[in-house]
Amino acid sequence: MVLAATYIIILVAFVQLGSAMNTNWQVERYQDHIKVDTRKTAIASTKGPTTPEGTYKVRESQIQIELAPGHAIDAIVRQPVGAPGPRPACLFIHGAGTGKASEVYGDLASAMASAGITTLVPDKRMDTYSTLHRNYEAMSRDYDKSFEKLRSWPGVNPAMVGIYAESEGTWISSIMTALRHDVAYTILTSAPVYPGRQQMPMAATSYLDLIKAPSGIKKVIPKLLGMDFSSLGLEYADFASLPYLDHITQPTLVNYGTEDVSMPVEQGAREIMRRARDAGNRNVTVRYYPTNHQIRTGSRLAKDGLPLESHYTHDLEDWINGVAEGTGADQWATPMIAGSSPNQLFAAPQKTSPGLLRSLNTLLILMVGGPVLLLLALLSSCGTALAAWVRKRKLQRNPEGTRAGTTGYGSGIAARLCGLGLGSLVVMGLLVWYALRVVRHALTLEPLSSAAVAGWTGLRCLALVLPLVLASLITRAVTRISSHHQEEGTEVPPRGIHLAAGWGHWLTLVLTVIGSIMILATLAFWGLFSF
Repeated sequence: MVLAATYIIILVAFVQLGSAMNTNWQVERYQDHIKVDTRKTAIASTKGPTTPEGTYKVRESQIQIELAPGHAIDAIVRQPVGAPGPRPACLFIHGAGTGKASEVYGDLASAMASAGITTLVPDKRMDTYSTLHRNYEAMSRDYDKSFEKLRSWPGVNPAMVGIYAESEGTWISSIMTALRHDVAYTILTSAPVYPGRQQMPMAATSYLDLIKAPSGIKKVIPKLLGMDFSSLGLEYADFASLPYLDHITQPTLVNYGTEDVSMPVEQGAREIMRRARDAGNRNVTVRYYPTNHQIRTGSRLAKDGLPLESHYTHDLEDWINGVAEGTGADQWATPMIAGSSPNQLFAAPQKTSPGLLRSLNTLLILMVGGPVLLLLALLSSCGTALAAWVRKRKLQRNPEGTRAGTTGYGSGIAARLCGLGLGSLVVMGLLVWYALRVVRHALTLEPLSSAAVAGWTGLRCLALVLPLVLASLITRAVTRISSHHQEEGTEVPPRGIHLAAGWGHWLTLVLTVIGSIMILATLAFWGLFSF
């Protein structure tokens, strides 16, 4: 009865702790779906036909652009040979996964140049860019130098220079279009639109949903992504991207791949159109392609060597050349929204406040500190055993020597302590292994097997055993202490050790209990005690 009551009290405590760690927001299913007017993505102006792809041969020029005194980057200019000027031009801005001009946008930029559009692909400045630190305002100033270079390029109409940006690069292009008024047009492809802290929960939940991950895993996403990441330097997760979209006053083309679950393909398009409309701009064209994040076919994942969607470059060129001819919002011969029917799974949340664990540091202390303390407890136990062995050997050699005081654990304490420590380490290790397996499947979009999904339930069942072992240890300890005090009240000497004797045994006991409690708190965060 005492054991059952203690177990229930401990379990309820960790259930309540897990509940307190939840956030007051969740990632919800997206409902406001966009209906396309036609599956055809072709873009045409009422002002007449535009220069088709392949009309001109393309000449490449390797140049350097000085971004700061003593710091220059390489860039590639592709221009149509023999095309009349002045002609439109396009600056390309990198997404998160690229940096070298020679390794990206070659097919896009060459196709545009063959349709009479001069293009410039610069290197991304990498000395100020890393996984943990990115300054988009500073990056926009670097791209300004490339923009000015393109405006002054021979044969280019300086009033008809625009920007093509993908993914993370669309945040940079939005800064540029907000701060300078000479950007003739902007192309936003696979734009996250929202700050990273809002976009990432939507993307992570979508990935987990596609691989059929357990709901318990998906519920961890808000708790993780609502935390303070400042200890890692990930300040760009909170980059305020939306206010810059209030200044989209130039013609804008928005492109998304319907197979891309990482971006808000419908919610983001609606946000861009709404903010442009509020700024008095209705010249926003939206196109959806049955492709991945990079508008490429053959895989939902970004892989090298995949071909662009067959109509994509033609649509880009027709739109840019149409804008160059002065096509207004009401002068397009094709629908403003067209292509494959999008189906965004989840919505980017509007708020991302943290739960009880506000800092990633606290979670890391729990996840790392618990196992570290248990490993220290193991070392302490080994050291204590070694010391006992040394004392025993000394007594064997010198039976008349001074005997050490009594050391050890009370009856039943050692077995329970060992079970608690080893059990906590095993469950924690299985949790980490399971989480890494889910992440690997999510990154490859490989569905989890039914056995892997059931593994989450098995992990939860194992986790429920740990509070029982802790309850058994506490119950036994209380019983031993109570028995010890009863014996002290009589004139009968106490029988043996009531809990632990010797500093080594006490140290092992304290480290094991504290480390195990930290692991139990970690399991509560991951929802293993949720009902």
